[in-house]
Amino acid sequence: MQQAIYRSVSRYGIHTPRISAAAAATCQSSLFDHQQRMFSMNTSGKKPLTSSDPHGEGKDFLNASRKYFEKAAAVLGLSSDVVENLSHPRVVFKFAFPFRDDNGDFHTIHGYRAQHTHHKLPCKGGIRMDESVDLQETIALSMLMTWKCAVLDVPYAGAKGGIRVNPRKLSLAEKERIIRAYTAELCSFQAIGPAIDVPAPDMGTGAQEMAWIRDTYQLLRRDDINAAGVVTGKPVEVGGIDGRTEATGLGVYYGIKHLFDRIDEFPHLELTKGLNKNNTVVIQGFGNVGYHSAKYFSQDATVIGIIEYDGYVYDENGLDIEKLKQHRDSTGSICDFAGAKTVRVKDIKGPEQDPLGIKCDVLIPAAKEMVINKRNMQYIQCKVLGEAANGPLSFEADEYLSNKGVVVVPDLYLNAGGVCVSYFEWLKAINHVRWGRMTRRLDGKRGEAIVRAFADGGLPISDHTIQLITQGASEVDFAHSALADAMCESLDGIIDKALQYQIDLRTAAMTAAVSKVAKVMQLSGNVFAQ
Repeated sequence: MQQAIYRSVSRYGIHTPRISAAAAATCQSSLFDHQQRMFSMNTSGKKPLTSSDPHGEGKDFLNASRKYFEKAAAVLGLSSDVVENLSHPRVVFKFAFPFRDDNGDFHTIHGYRAQHTHHKLPCKGGIRMDESVDLQETIALSMLMTWKCAVLDVPYAGAKGGIRVNPRKLSLAEKERIIRAYTAELCSFQAIGPAIDVPAPDMGTGAQEMAWIRDTYQLLRRDDINAAGVVTGKPVEVGGIDGRTEATGLGVYYGIKHLFDRIDEFPHLELTKGLNKNNTVVIQGFGNVGYHSAKYFSQDATVIGIIEYDGYVYDENGLDIEKLKQHRDSTGSICDFAGAKTVRVKDIKGPEQDPLGIKCDVLIPAAKEMVINKRNMQYIQCKVLGEAANGPLSFEADEYLSNKGVVVVPDLYLNAGGVCVSYFEWLKAINHVRWGRMTRRLDGKRGEAIVRAFADGGLPISDHTIQLITQGASEVDFAHSALADAMCESLDGIIDKALQYQIDLRTAAMTAAVSKVAKVMQLSGNVFAQ
């Protein structure tokens, strides 16, 4: 205790006068008694921010992530030193900081940040707030981010961060204090920055939390002219990009839609080419990714089920996604949505009643990792499974479903829309100009000249075509167009490799990503390995 007190005061250059050993012992005893009294006062009635301290619950996820990598490494024939290098994170930050809640009670908050590789910089990865966050999960997610960036040719290395706390138990003011404290810790280690490591939203965080991170970093680093690029997923008003909010869910839609454009290359599925209203979709999760996935899928297909933590709603004729969102926003739950069947979690008696087993063409897990595992994998009845969440399948479940004939579209590709548009936001920040500002009016004027030329030649043009030609691209137009291009181009490469070598889409995507990373590492060398 005495040593800890000395460290805490000396770091600020505060020096206390010497006192006798007896006086010091008396002071230490009094301090201990005071702390014990405070502890006994605060523990009764103290609101729980987590269900438990970290205890390695992310170990299975980390093991599964390594198995996927090792499978791809075996296909590529990578050397053992490259496999060893990429099996472990380059840097891990693990820290705990004190936090006083609105009631005056003290808590210890556990925070993490893992940087998987430094083969390219900056690193990139979200920050999640959840009571199951731990070190192993954070490392696994940082590995996934490396492959995700590589498969879409986004020039980042992988990273991930987490804060072990239940955000639903926090007031807005409490959440802000925790986010700012977490940011200050990372800044003190020089662990984040526009050229070092660029966080983004993840489960339990969003645009507001990113705005707090940006503000805290700029407060501590006023000399950094590119400080707005320290984080992506910010509100547009503080340097975000129009189109980032929906990017991950929209990317999921683009990916599955393009898969259906080539679905005839998977004849065993017995699905017709092109996504249409006859295709049924079930989505787990109705947060940012789940909602936007459902929103865009409902334009072309029929979303028959939405699953949340407290239950699920089902309508074989299709759910009205916008009305469901209004219901959830007003009540705090998707349950009891008018016109749909509701089943609450307490009424689900076993894995055979798991809503993930609802018969459908497309199943989209868009919530948490490892939700499909040995316990429920035999009840999955979809034909296509799109991993909108990070790691929703265990390694065993992935092998089982792939062997069964289910086409699993892997997370390292399918949910990479967020990091893709984050890259555009980062470019906007370091270039200090929004997309389209220099070109939109010029492109519009050129379009008007083309329309006049057609009119002078007597060629009829529809109003819709005129609008497309004369309206210059806005920032959101750039974001959506570039995202669609990246998702379609990447999937074409993955499918071609899968069909050529008769491997599943995950192995095809992993081999493509791992080979790119290994090649950069080979060309760069290692100054410490000579």
